[in-house]
Amino acid sequence: MWWVKVLVLALLAASVVALFRALSAMMRGEGGEGKTVKALAWRIGLSIAIFLFLLLSMYMGWVKPHGVNPTQSYAEQPDEKASSRSGRVRVGEELKAETREGVAPKAESAGDPVK
Repeated sequence: MWWVKVLVLALLAASVVALFRALSAMMRGEGGEGKTVKALAWRIGLSIAIFLFLLLSMYMGWVKPHGVNPTQSYAEQPDEKASSRSGRVRVGEELKAETREGVAPKAESAGDPVK
């Protein structure tokens, strides 16, 4: 939803404005009047509001979280037949079948196989 992005950007911009207001109050020597503390308190409040709004947005389904790979669906699991550095990976049913048959699964390492 486009309005969620606009609202988050507006809150971020307000947080940056509050940060620079605190900096200017501190540089002018108005820290004794409490202007610096008030501006920093506004910044903290806006940051908390952004965080809570993002949590609400994820809960309501307005935004969908994604990991490092945004092309992969959030609920999609990686391919179980993927290969690793040491060769083929045993997962799921194959590993259970080896355990039921009494065959101890072999430990795979990233380096040379143990002799």
